[in-house]
Amino acid sequence: MQQMALNGSEVWAFVVETDEGMRVRFALDDWQQLNLGHGQRVPVRVAGKDDVWLFVSSVTELPPVVWVTMSRRVRAAG
Repeated sequence: MQQMALNGSEVWAFVVETDEGMRVRFALDDWQQLNLGHGQRVPVRVAGKDDVWLFVSSVTELPPVVWVTMSRRVRAAG
């Protein structure tokens, strides 16, 4: 578990970095307080790294946690 900044808010989460961005597990209440939605582009900072802008590409709520996939790019519809 590590601290990260997401859209200006500091939260604790499990972070797995991927080639496309990252997959993050949040506590459900932390995720709800962030008030972010699918498709939104937000600044993200993980300890020891520079800020990056990522899209919220998928959100899976499995109370009491939420799995969020964040990507550098999203595919256009059509």
